[in-house]
Amino acid sequence: MPAAKPRYVSLSLGKAGVRTLVSLLDQEYGPSGVHVASVTIDGPVAAGTVLDPDEIAEHYLRLHAQPRHLWQTEVLVSASNAGGADAAGGTDAE
Repeated sequence: MPAAKPRYVSLSLGKAGVRTLVSLLDQEYGPSGVHVASVTIDGPVAAGTVLDPDEIAEHYLRLHAQPRHLWQTEVLVSASNAGGADAAGGTDAE
């Protein structure tokens, strides 16, 4: 995940809370078949860039279509990742 930046303390705290919530919901509901995940967009969203809204939507679609044994709980979409995004972590909810 992106490093926390002091000037964005409220955003960083909020993102940490979202990551914790996703983890807890995945632990509680993942075993019963609920796929819980978060997508972090690290940068300004703009058409024609790596952070194009259509490209970001593709990440959500991939999460939705993942087979259960490959479920990810976190995806990072970052302009610093060449070619788009990569998984920032994940679990196999079985």
